[in-house]
Amino acid sequence: MNFVWKITETQVKDGLILCAKYYVVAKKDDLSVETEGYWTFGDPKLGVPFDQVTEEMIVNWIEKETMRDGVCVIKSRLEEQLASLSKSQFVPPPWMPQTFSVKL
Repeated sequence: MNFVWKITETQVKDGLILCAKYYVVAKKDDLSVETEGYWTFGDPKLGVPFDQVTEEMIVNWIEKETMRDGVCVIKSRLEEQLASLSKSQFVPPPWMPQTFSVKL
């Protein structure tokens, strides 16, 4: 499973990162699910000068703060959604264009 994180915004006060808006895509084989949200840090972050903060650092801070019993809850929910997708047989609703596939 592959997770791709993007930090799209940060809220900063007095040089400290208070919160960050994130977007995450989880991919496995030909399936993918995504989520986005805001994470407000319990302890405002900044261990290095703000202009040296990287996206990877913020992602690591979010992952660390969202750990419950050693598992990142954001990643865990995405994994659950992917597992559900791989088991289900989706059928488009009647108002959507109906598609078909040809098996050779």
